[in-house]
Amino acid sequence: MDSIIGGPLGKSWDESKKIWHIALPAILTAVFQFSIGFVTTAFVGHLGEVELAAVAVVENVIESFAYGILLGMGSALETLCGQAVGSGKLQMLGIYMQRSWIICLATALILTPVYIFTPPILKFVHQTKDISEVAGRYTLWAIPQLFAYAVNFPLQKFFQS
Repeated sequence: MDSIIGGPLGKSWDESKKIWHIALPAILTAVFQFSIGFVTTAFVGHLGEVELAAVAVVENVIESFAYGILLGMGSALETLCGQAVGSGKLQMLGIYMQRSWIICLATALILTPVYIFTPPILKFVHQTKDISEVAGRYTLWAIPQLFAYAVNFPLQKFFQS
């Protein structure tokens, strides 16, 4: 068996094991992070149609909007950290991380009114009153998630670089 796995195939197998060792934590993090919305939707589906519609609108419109902005802001850190490592300025990594946290937390603070004023926003785009009101209550409870993203995304990019 050793002779079969030796040579180029053995090198590929060793490389594959190294890649999986590095990638598995990132894969599990992504699976668990995205399963939050799935599990929430599954549980809310048992409450009723209006509640399910409200959560679906919030997750697919409001939270996705904020998620995209914060992910983009956090992803800028990936470039800066890569440049710092490449130029040998490792002391700048922590400074970039702290600055990224400040910028992302400020962005989350700026996005907070979107969460607070979800009912009027949804009514403006012709969502029903019932769904808008339930969505508004749900988004108020989702505000901490906004700030968790603001801390999490830069942290992820910092550790990836």
